[in-house]
Amino acid sequence: MPSAEPSPAQHGRVVALDGLRGLAILSVMLFHQNAMIPATAFDRELNRLAVVLGSGVDLFFVLSGFLITGILYDAKGAAHYYRNFYVRRLLRIVPLYYAVLFAALVVLPCFPHPKLEKWNFLHGFDQVWYWLFLSNWSMALKTGGFRHGVIDLSWSLSIEEQFYLLWPLVVGWLDRRSLVRVCMALVVVGLGTRLAVVLAGAPLVWATLLTPARVDTLAIGAWIALAARGGSGIAPLVPAARRVAVLAAACVLGLYAGPGDAKLLAFLKPTVGPSVLAVLYGALLVLAAGNQSRGLVARMLSHRGLVLFGVYSYALYLFHNPIQAVIRDTLFRPAQFPTLFGSPLPGQLLFCIVATLPALGCAWLSWRLFEGPILSLKRYFPARAAPAPYDGQGRERVRSVPPLALEAAEPGKFSQAIDR
Repeated sequence: MPSAEPSPAQHGRVVALDGLRGLAILSVMLFHQNAMIPATAFDRELNRLAVVLGSGVDLFFVLSGFLITGILYDAKGAAHYYRNFYVRRLLRIVPLYYAVLFAALVVLPCFPHPKLEKWNFLHGFDQVWYWLFLSNWSMALKTGGFRHGVIDLSWSLSIEEQFYLLWPLVVGWLDRRSLVRVCMALVVVGLGTRLAVVLAGAPLVWATLLTPARVDTLAIGAWIALAARGGSGIAPLVPAARRVAVLAAACVLGLYAGPGDAKLLAFLKPTVGPSVLAVLYGALLVLAAGNQSRGLVARMLSHRGLVLFGVYSYALYLFHNPIQAVIRDTLFRPAQFPTLFGSPLPGQLLFCIVATLPALGCAWLSWRLFEGPILSLKRYFPARAAPAPYDGQGRERVRSVPPLALEAAEPGKFSQAIDR
């Protein structure tokens, strides 16, 4: 990725996938920015539905599985397959994450603050889990969940980094058919792990934070990437994806918004819920990538506003929560939200705008001054090294390209926005 600001029109990119990532980060931001104190039945119902917004993380997982698997599969057999992939992931993820960790664990405790005691609970070896991308295990098994505030979101980055560490080995060793079987097995592992956690009476946070409990979401994205590289590409999946999206959306509404037995829903939400959401997001991904020139979903996801948030989603993910917390605790408290007919919803909407704008500004600065220059180093580690033009005997070498989901079947079309 060049150091210049990314352009949605860059050649070889599916813009709708940037929009899908924008939808994911907006969902997560709105989930954390929901600070209103419900005063009416309508407010309480909105707060109940707002829980679904937190599943934007699941959408990130589906996208990561899809894009990373595409990158790895397209690069199989290329020179420096492992080195290039790991270095590119390191350049994308580690510098900004470590900068945030340094600020949260080293700088902030040096200044007096009402939350200083909360920030100081991580010390010594407890911090190592965060530096090694193992914080999800620490939060689940050691420190008892989300306690820090500034770096709590590192749990999802840890799961993705653990996936990035092992998945290149799996893709490098196995053929496409075997990889499809592995993806199907991982879907079973994810659902089975969550069922085991709930049935055993273990802390429910384990079903959210432990890596085996979330691998099904990544595997669904990986399966779609492998389907896109089959004989007919991803286009044949589009009609089925429409039906699956409608059915999965109805199931999500039933789980999180519809009436039902409270005990049954309390069992289904942490177990089956993530799988249903992953299927829904996988269907949206197929509609975005497989029918991008004509589909309504693809056109909606290509909106410039969504694409803008998608382009800067990584920094937004790391920055938005502490920024909204500062605004909520010091400048615009929930008790100050203006109301309409007794509902604080207008104040909540205003708070979302007030909290989002500085987060977006900080993400833009981060790209211009920090991330972009670092990512320019990726040019030394190409995702897919071009084969030599000759085979050593004077004959021109031609490398076949697996068909993808677009009419033109352009090579590498799907190995795009994850490099952001």
